[in-house]
Amino acid sequence: MKTFYLFYLIFFLALTSFAQEINWTFELKDSSFGQTAAGDIDGDGKLELVFGCYRNDGNIYALNAEDGSLLWKYNTSLNGKDACNDAAPIIYDIDEDGIPEVIVASSCTARTYCLNGTDGTVKWAAQSRGSDSPPSIADIDNDGKDEILHGEFGGYVICFDALTGAQEWEIAVDTHSWIQTAPSIADFDLDGNLDFVVATWNAVEGDTNRVYAYRGYDQKLLWSFDLAKYAYHGTAIANLDEDFYPELVIGDYSGLLIVLNAEDGSLVWDAVDSPSYYIGGPVAIGNIDTELEEELVIPTGSQIVCRNKNGDLKWKIVQNDAGQSFRGVALSDITGDNIPDILLATSTGKVAAYSGIGTPSQIFEYNINDYYGKSLDFNNAPIVADFDEDGTLDMFVIGGYTTYPDYESNYGLAISFKAGKGAGPDWLMFQKNIRRTSSDYLDPVSVKDVPMLGKVIISPNPSSEYIIIDYPFNKNEQVDMYETIRIFDVLGNEMQTTCIHKQSTSQERNRIQINVSALPTGTYFLRTGSVVQKFMIVR
Repeated sequence: MKTFYLFYLIFFLALTSFAQEINWTFELKDSSFGQTAAGDIDGDGKLELVFGCYRNDGNIYALNAEDGSLLWKYNTSLNGKDACNDAAPIIYDIDEDGIPEVIVASSCTARTYCLNGTDGTVKWAAQSRGSDSPPSIADIDNDGKDEILHGEFGGYVICFDALTGAQEWEIAVDTHSWIQTAPSIADFDLDGNLDFVVATWNAVEGDTNRVYAYRGYDQKLLWSFDLAKYAYHGTAIANLDEDFYPELVIGDYSGLLIVLNAEDGSLVWDAVDSPSYYIGGPVAIGNIDTELEEELVIPTGSQIVCRNKNGDLKWKIVQNDAGQSFRGVALSDITGDNIPDILLATSTGKVAAYSGIGTPSQIFEYNINDYYGKSLDFNNAPIVADFDEDGTLDMFVIGGYTTYPDYESNYGLAISFKAGKGAGPDWLMFQKNIRRTSSDYLDPVSVKDVPMLGKVIISPNPSSEYIIIDYPFNKNEQVDMYETIRIFDVLGNEMQTTCIHKQSTSQERNRIQINVSALPTGTYFLRTGSVVQKFMIVR
């Protein structure tokens, strides 16, 4: 009997402790698939949360992040029923008026919508084939205007003029499949033009699934690579081997993880965990320990697996209740050690955070089913920011119960709760940014994708008060010029600008020291000329 009361007391205290961390909740009529996007869409200086819901609800919601109050909702149905929105939305100021719009690729309704951020009214709606593929945004053809890309049912990728919604092109990737992955965008071959990559979802036994890379401005197929099985979520992009060219990382439903050279699609390495589980979610790439190189965080079945850039296994987190994190994880420092932590939600109703240093340790785990009193499947990854501006980072995630074809009993719960005090950075959307790279690879949208024609050396890295920039020059080169050095944070904000006078001869290496003591702890990008280099500030 004493054991029973002790268990009950611990259970009660755990629920009470979690309840004290909750900011707010918002009831829904169905699950939310995809992932929430956050941005200031009404110009009030605060973040809003935008997400879509499944059939029993069918709305796109915009909630005020600080208190969960409804800003607006929009139902994507054309006939009063059968609206579902499975793909993650994106927030972007397409008309550059200072107020971002919301772009949604609807699933049941074969349309892509651009909604005004302030009130949810339709700015434009364009015909599509329907989609589970989250949209991406870039000036994909170098015409000075942004385009919106996403995959479609039937095996196509479609491209719209972001401002007007006019269709610019549509290509057939594999008409025996669907394109579920978000197009991930970068300059793969460093020719100064953006490229994009998608993968196929063809569940027919015996049919081949592939990764396809295309040149952006004319949609020329650059290369393809055979997968062992179909792929649902998209590609992570990073320069893992520091050869200037990016690598592409994607997993499939056989449990195979592959890393490809982006310029030609050649295999760098692959790996399968034993026992193998399908890889449904996108890989997240970031520096999550003290070794100062990026790790790959891979959701595979009921495990979260970490590998280093060479593919070596570093650790595994196993969910003993077989809970899965189908749409990946978020990486953000919530403990104040200036190293990103791993934040996730599971299909069995739990939200959790882990430190990835050494053997991963659990920061917290909450069973939301016990708090809510109903079974919840978290079918999206958390987003992270200080939503109420109280100095503490918050997590937001949506759980639900979904059955079909009889979906009238479905329900959902959106929940915001305290995560901890740390340096972040914010994780505000699916695959981290509007080009869906799942990493910091040329992440700031203010730092344009340009060929990395050279490399500067930044030391110390991490730094605290100053950085030293070393410029290696060619043997016979002489330099006498002024150059501007710009520093961006991971959200693309220009944080510091310095104009320096470079003087060098072939016998010496130019060395510049810059004071960065005014910048807060975090990850930054330094741009000088055509070179973009990442560094960290740690205090």
